[in-house]
Amino acid sequence: MLRVTVLGSGSKGNAIVVDGREGSVLVDVGFGPRTLARRFALADRRPEQISAVLLTHEHTDHACGAMAASRKWQWPVCAVAPTHQALAGEADGAPIHRTTLSFDASTIVSGFDVQCVAVPHDARACAALVLTDRASGARVAIAMDLGHVPHSLPDAIARCDLLVVESNHDEQMLARGPYPWQLKQRIGGALGHLSNGAAAALVAGAAHRALRGVMLVHLSETNNTPDAALQRTRDALRRAGWRRDALWAASQSTPSVSIGADGGTVRHASVQLALGLA
Repeated sequence: MLRVTVLGSGSKGNAIVVDGREGSVLVDVGFGPRTLARRFALADRRPEQISAVLLTHEHTDHACGAMAASRKWQWPVCAVAPTHQALAGEADGAPIHRTTLSFDASTIVSGFDVQCVAVPHDARACAALVLTDRASGARVAIAMDLGHVPHSLPDAIARCDLLVVESNHDEQMLARGPYPWQLKQRIGGALGHLSNGAAAALVAGAAHRALRGVMLVHLSETNNTPDAALQRTRDALRRAGWRRDALWAASQSTPSVSIGADGGTVRHASVQLALGLA
């Protein structure tokens, strides 16, 4: 069964495990191998269970650990050509094993049909990803780091079983917060990050009767709160007629629950223990 687990998400690093019937992939590697291994352990998983990496873009909070992790665990790295080119210019260089994804056609990776959708962000070529488990037909869309919703995205994520969507900042918190004006302009601009309001509108527009769960990701620790993001999206979903209570906000510091395409969840004992000891 298709299943999604966010190992951590925010400006300090992003990594999302997607399991299918034929394989498991990691979307983005924004943590070094040591931190990544610890997050896998907290989620009761092992890096050796991953068969490929999919990168949304080259920014450090999404790709800083990709080269080292690829070498350590022999993961092939899959990304669109401009992202591979950007990584080749970094100190770590390009991965030895790599696959080039396309915006024009889907690519088969570890039992998934992977569709890339171009989204506006200040990277070489940022991609939202729609993964279809070929064995079951279940679908998940992952959309992070986009300044606004392009016309192509709502159609691409329609009829998904699970949605993983950036809800980066509360508009008023960003405006009144401590960031310099130029950084506020970047975050809230057309090539920045989705606000709670924009994320809520995107999710509500994609809601349908068979949608089983929504995970909000990439929340700012300075300009947002989980409660604010969840409430904004929950209200929009209620207005759209979606009545399930299957809405979560991912943490920067600990793995999320694992969400199945049927809406079922698994809470990891290791995470609960770690939280209890903190």
